[in-house]
Amino acid sequence: MKKQTSLTLLALLTFLLLSSNIDAKRKPAWVKQRPNDPAYYIGIAMEPKQGSEVDYRQSARGSALKQMSSEIKVNISSNSVLQKIETDYQYKESYESKLQASVEQTLEGYEVLTWENRKEYWVMTRLSKEKYARAKQMKLDQAKMMASSYLSDAKKAMGNYDAFSALNYLAKGAISLKDHLEEDLTYKTVDGTYNVGTEIFSTIQDAFRRIELIPVQTKYQIQFSKKLEVPIAVNASFVGNNGEKRPLAGFPLKYEFTKGEGVLSSQSKTNLDGYTSVSITRLISKRKLQEITAAFDFKHIDESETDEEVRRLLQVFFPPKQMPSIGIAIEVLKSKAYLISEEKVFGELDDKGAFSGMIKTELNENFFTFTSNMDEADFVVKISSNFVSGDERKGNGYSVFTVFADFNIAIKDLKSQTEIFADNLNGIRGMRPGNFEYALKDSRIKLIEEFKKSIEPRLEQVDM
Repeated sequence: MKKQTSLTLLALLTFLLLSSNIDAKRKPAWVKQRPNDPAYYIGIAMEPKQGSEVDYRQSARGSALKQMSSEIKVNISSNSVLQKIETDYQYKESYESKLQASVEQTLEGYEVLTWENRKEYWVMTRLSKEKYARAKQMKLDQAKMMASSYLSDAKKAMGNYDAFSALNYLAKGAISLKDHLEEDLTYKTVDGTYNVGTEIFSTIQDAFRRIELIPVQTKYQIQFSKKLEVPIAVNASFVGNNGEKRPLAGFPLKYEFTKGEGVLSSQSKTNLDGYTSVSITRLISKRKLQEITAAFDFKHIDESETDEEVRRLLQVFFPPKQMPSIGIAIEVLKSKAYLISEEKVFGELDDKGAFSGMIKTELNENFFTFTSNMDEADFVVKISSNFVSGDERKGNGYSVFTVFADFNIAIKDLKSQTEIFADNLNGIRGMRPGNFEYALKDSRIKLIEEFKKSIEPRLEQVDM
């Protein structure tokens, strides 16, 4: 019995040893030792056979691809758009950080080898360096050729005084280069050699420089009203290659308040005569001096683009600050007011009234036209300010002085003889080393800042 048991154990051990040797022989060389082949990019990964078969297979393949892509170094050419044009630093930094990650997503034409036993699943991916370089160059050549074609179309459109079509072509040219901004974009044609990326950028700048926006009126005087219809118009023209100027037709402009606030009618493109207009249908801000800016409406270029990365790319090639624009001044004709002011400084009336002058200037710029004749006035504005010295805090070799300020304002409608507005500020503190006069100046600055912040928004809501 013992002899039979010994024979059985011996047979089992022999089987296990044979199985182990067979398993070892089946292992390919790349599993035993990573290949060192300078002609290939290689990635090798192993996953234990745990969980679902789909999961560990996908995980192993993904790890092998990630390892292989990490061997492909991305270099930024000195002739790249990123180096040649002044671009948004954050965009440049973001683009560069994504370059390596994008390599893995664009890999194609690689080989996949697998091996597995009862416990492990192995994957090796490899890609010929020559094949990769050839495919990359082919994609780059295609992108440059497409961009060059769009550039040629854009220049033809500019020759026909069609700036909007030209800018559309240039945008398409920029988008065709979006995956190659780090590469050398030098392009050879029968007419010579040029960098297609920087040429697109410079042509956009040239198109912008040739566009002239001239307002029909540089300044409008408008009587404040909740409802009105005031047309604001601009004439647009384009300067051709020979310096000849023609009306710029079909060019989209957007109008918006860049100072003050109001409601404008719907936007429009220029007509055949290069004319476009909107109307102020409502003034919201009562500020005396406001501004409307008419500028190239870029949304007509990128409105079909939903990819955020593409939109950011277009902002690099079409810098918002360099787009054609023109400012149009709006002077809101204000009601006339008579000013009564009183200013106390350290317990004494101040005839010069430095702070009263600051408030009068602020109110004159934004709310009223002041008159010295009360009979001409629609309103009486009464202001009072009081500056009180605080304490002196002594430090090591210096002293800090404090001054406290109070302010009151009241507005009376002379027609109805009713007070329509009143407000105040109390306990505004100024602090400065040296003496109380320095602290007084600081308290005036802080008081006028608080007036703008707290009282002016309320004044804008009053019907005057």
